[in-house]
Amino acid sequence: MGGLKLYKYSKNFPKKFEKEKKKISKVIGNYEISHIGSTAVEGLGGKGIIDIMISVNNWEEAKNLAKKLKKIGFKHVHRKIEKGQLFLSKHQKATSDNVHIHIVKKGSKVYKELLGFRDYLRKNKKESERYFKLKVEALAQANGNRSRYTKLKEKYIETLLKKIKN
Repeated sequence: MGGLKLYKYSKNFPKKFEKEKKKISKVIGNYEISHIGSTAVEGLGGKGIIDIMISVNNWEEAKNLAKKLKKIGFKHVHRKIEKGQLFLSKHQKATSDNVHIHIVKKGSKVYKELLGFRDYLRKNKKESERYFKLKVEALAQANGNRSRYTKLKEKYIETLLKKIKN
């Protein structure tokens, strides 16, 4: 399976988020910091990675935050500004002890989608269960290939985002 694994939901996910949020806030100051991704949805399993979204007003702020975040272990900066976010992680590989930071512009399309997707799954347990089942199937089909795993989930996510917007 190549190292890519799925884990059942853990009550430790919100605790890990709060711990990271405190560390991040100490370094960057007063910004909107949100828990997103699968670990932010009670009952939803995933890769076990804590995804954190930090909202900024402009990209100059994002670059300054990235410099500050490097000092507390977010040394891998993945260039994604063209997709509406600056993405940082503690480790290059997708391990269950990793933390991902998505720096996005407040009110942007990406901002709305990340929060909308999370909130929809939080309110719709059946949809959350359906999504986890899809993840398990995608993992089996991807045979440990992370980009293939992501690609296999894409259509579902796009469909759900359209549903949320309407």
